[in-house]
Amino acid sequence: MKRIRKIVFIARHALLFMLKQSTMKRFVVVSFVLNLVLALAQQNQDYVIGAELLNRPSATSSDSDKFSCPEAHPFVDCSCMHAIIDYEIQCPIVNPEIIVKIKPEAYAQIQCYDRHDLSVLPSLKSGNTTQVKVIHCPLPEDKSILQLVSFLGVENVKDFWYQNYGKSVEVQLSRSHFAGMQGLEKLFLSAGIDYIQQDLFTDLRNLKWLVLQGNNLTRLGNVFNSLIDLIILELGANQITDLDAGFLQKQSKLRHLNLWHNEIRKVSKDMFRGAESLEELDLSVNLIKYLEPDVFDELPLLSTLNLGFNQLQSIPKGLLSSNHLMKEFRMINNQGQMDVLPDELFGNLPNLITVILSRNRFFEIPSSLFIGSSAIQHIDLSYNNLRFLPEQLLRDQHWLQHLNVANNRLEIIPDELLENTSELTFLDLSFNRLQNISAKAFASLDKLIELHLENNGILEIDLFAFSAVGNLQSLFLQNNHLQYEDSTDKSPFQYLNNLRVLNLKNNSISAILHDWNYNALQLHELDLSHNKFTRLTYLNLHFISRDIRIDLTHNQISRVDMSGFRIPSASKQPRKTGKIWVNLNANPLDCSCSALSFIQYIQDPSSSVRRIQFSTRELHCLAPENLNGTKVSIVPLADLTCRLDQPRCPEECHCSQRPIDLTVVVNCTGRGLIRIPQLPHPETFGYSSIELHIDNNSINELPTEGLSAVSMLFTRNNSISQLKNLPSNLRVLDVSMNRLTTLDAITIQALNGSLPLERLHLGSNPWQCDCSSAPFLDFVQQTYQLIADTIHITCPNGQRLVAFSVVELCKERWIMIVAVSLSILVLGLFVGISTALCFAYNNEIKIWLFKRNLLMCWVTEQEVDKDKQFDAFISYSHHDEDFVANHLVPTLEQPPMNFRTCWHVRDWTPGELITEQMTQSISESRRTIVVLSKGFLESVWARMEFRTAHLNSIAERRSRVIVILYEHFGDIEQLDADLKAYLRTNTYIRWGDPWFWDRLQYAMPHAPRIRGVKELRCARSYELGLFEDRMEMSKSQIIAYDAFRGYLNPTLSRSIGRSLEEFDGDGNFEGVDALDSRCFDELIIIITKESEV
Repeated sequence: MKRIRKIVFIARHALLFMLKQSTMKRFVVVSFVLNLVLALAQQNQDYVIGAELLNRPSATSSDSDKFSCPEAHPFVDCSCMHAIIDYEIQCPIVNPEIIVKIKPEAYAQIQCYDRHDLSVLPSLKSGNTTQVKVIHCPLPEDKSILQLVSFLGVENVKDFWYQNYGKSVEVQLSRSHFAGMQGLEKLFLSAGIDYIQQDLFTDLRNLKWLVLQGNNLTRLGNVFNSLIDLIILELGANQITDLDAGFLQKQSKLRHLNLWHNEIRKVSKDMFRGAESLEELDLSVNLIKYLEPDVFDELPLLSTLNLGFNQLQSIPKGLLSSNHLMKEFRMINNQGQMDVLPDELFGNLPNLITVILSRNRFFEIPSSLFIGSSAIQHIDLSYNNLRFLPEQLLRDQHWLQHLNVANNRLEIIPDELLENTSELTFLDLSFNRLQNISAKAFASLDKLIELHLENNGILEIDLFAFSAVGNLQSLFLQNNHLQYEDSTDKSPFQYLNNLRVLNLKNNSISAILHDWNYNALQLHELDLSHNKFTRLTYLNLHFISRDIRIDLTHNQISRVDMSGFRIPSASKQPRKTGKIWVNLNANPLDCSCSALSFIQYIQDPSSSVRRIQFSTRELHCLAPENLNGTKVSIVPLADLTCRLDQPRCPEECHCSQRPIDLTVVVNCTGRGLIRIPQLPHPETFGYSSIELHIDNNSINELPTEGLSAVSMLFTRNNSISQLKNLPSNLRVLDVSMNRLTTLDAITIQALNGSLPLERLHLGSNPWQCDCSSAPFLDFVQQTYQLIADTIHITCPNGQRLVAFSVVELCKERWIMIVAVSLSILVLGLFVGISTALCFAYNNEIKIWLFKRNLLMCWVTEQEVDKDKQFDAFISYSHHDEDFVANHLVPTLEQPPMNFRTCWHVRDWTPGELITEQMTQSISESRRTIVVLSKGFLESVWARMEFRTAHLNSIAERRSRVIVILYEHFGDIEQLDADLKAYLRTNTYIRWGDPWFWDRLQYAMPHAPRIRGVKELRCARSYELGLFEDRMEMSKSQIIAYDAFRGYLNPTLSRSIGRSLEEFDGDGNFEGVDALDSRCFDELIIIITKESEV
């Protein structure tokens, strides 16, 4: 009935919802309603209202084949369709007012809405339908019920239902309404009937089931006298106040009488006279205050009695003494003040199985209450005020299986109370005042499966309290004061190997016991919520049980350590393992570094396939403050830090450890710093890098040392103008809001390639936007994916730097580059042309420069003197000729010096003017050697030679005079002015000095080395050229061989002499080619040695 009403309710609201929706939504709603009706109808295919009274099998599918919808009639506005399990006829088709449902051979139902005239309905052939139900259709006064439903074509109605859902019937029911229904067996009348005529059921002698509930009957009289075969009489939900004595005197076959929900105040023995076969009696929900001790004596077969919801003040002793077949007694929620039950109330009832005495406010029950009733299986004494239970209360209840004494005031459980209840499987002692559970309390309950001890004040459970209940599957101990800590080695739970459900919610437990891990092999649910857990480790969650759900919500768990977890290899991981579901929601988790292993575990995508599964949807961080309220499932791992102790942290800063990347976070933000303090060394305590925050300070540069371990550097809002000394392992750099104007090449190179940079902040700096920033612009454009604040890298005018191109930044520079390039090109051409001219006219240029005393550094002595004939001209007095001839000249001209000297005795041409030859010799010599002696000072010609050489040296600005102090000559002040000036300003060489010859050689010209064969040949050609020139000078006159011989060394003299002998009279050399080759070799050796010096 309730299910059908639910279907109607859902369908009605679904259709109303459908009318407001679109066509597609209407289709969806209709489909849903039809599927719902089909599903429920399939479960109750033979159900119609009142079908519980039929107790018949439903019609088969072949029955429906015997019925067919009537043919359409032009004057009948009705529709007929097959609706899943029955046929439905609606009249009219639109907005039907009458609906008929027919299931052939089973039932026919007529329901009226706004129209009550059934004559318009077409004739139907319902076949052998035995049940007819009429709802909301008025009964005619002049027609019988059979005539009313004649259009159905039914003839043999066995069950008739007339319902008006609380509305008063408009026509008084009379005997004539049931004319022709003598075969009726079940009658259901619920139409607000307030009076029944005495002869109403006279013709219904076969009636066995009469339901008159939901009417307004107050008295009945003897209306049932003709119903001698009546078995079930339902009179509930009326207003009956009194029942006449003997009103059932003809119902000797009556077995079920329901008088619930009336206003009966008194029940007497005579009321049941004649109903000796009554087995079930329901007197609940009435106003009964007292019962006579013998009230049920006339009912020897009574097996079920319900006295609940009355106002009984007491129950007489021996109330059930005559009812030995009693099986079930119920008295729930009695409203009268009844503190105690009489002795042996349920005693000696061998068939008694169930006793329900809950919610009656009993303070005490006698120990003999159930004496002798050994068949009792179910006792409910819950929701009373019992302070204790007698030890002998259950001494005879050997077959007791269910005992409920919850919601009382029990303080102890006597050891003997359950001693004989070895068959007990369910025991509820919840909501009492128990504090201790003794070792013997459950000693006999080896078959106990479910035990409730919740909501007591239990402080202690004996270690052996559960030793006998090894088959226990469910144990409820929530809302007590049990305490179990890490130090607890053994617990009362060690014997519960078959335990599946253990509820310890709201106790004072702070540790998961080993007994739960390793002894509870079948444990499936473990509720430890609302306890005092503060810490949980991976080892705490090792359970042998295959599948288990652990509720640890609403504890004080601040740390979950999963560091012991290791991902098993594929070979060691079992193929079929159950799950361990751990609910940690609503705990004050400390999301510091200690939570890393746990948060890594739950955030790991592969954790869904691991055995331990955490429920953390409502788990939030309590600490630290910056993570307060953050869901653990989304907290960034990088935010999991712990504070670093002060000795390893600068005083000006706050330091923390971040284990996810082994980084020490040093936060010195807003401390008024002008320099970076000394940083810790992370490697000394197992960390590898530093994340440094120095934002909002006054730092203007980075130190040269101390930053090597920094991997993240945040310097926002400082005064840094140059980026130098960047750490080599820097991954993140924030230099925004500083004074940077550009980045130099070294910094750009470091940022662009040398550093493992991941993120860069450069915004809000006074960046220059000129050509000098071109490298910086190029860097920004190439690494824009690393720069987090590109939009804030702006020029002084507010434009974004990346909006420019290098060409736009360097317009003036490009103009300058073009101008400089052109200038360089012109200059290059000029230099090239000048170089070519200098190369072509090298000598002329040098001579020109030398004459004008310009660029003398460019004109070297060798270049000036390369055309001079002699290395030195010797000026001396004839008094010193022996020194010159025997010492000076031979030493200079012989190896190793090999100089060529101009000696007037040998090299002057006889007959020429002496002054001309003197001047020519000095100009043709690279040096002038003056042999200074007294004779030199007395010689006019000698002084003239010195003066000429001295003036020539001054003109050329070169030191060309070498003075040899041959002998001491007195006071220098007496000398000639030029000679005196020279001796005061220049160094002279003294004859007799041990270093005389070395000093003289050093003062002489230094000839270049001859480094190759080509140079050697040039040198030979040069010497021969000099020799030929000298011979040319002698063409004008014949020189005697003996005179000329004195000017040559012996070897050269002999060679030249042989050649001169062949000199013809015309002055031609005929034997030049015949010169001895040894002469050339000598000259070459002299020149070579000269170059080596």
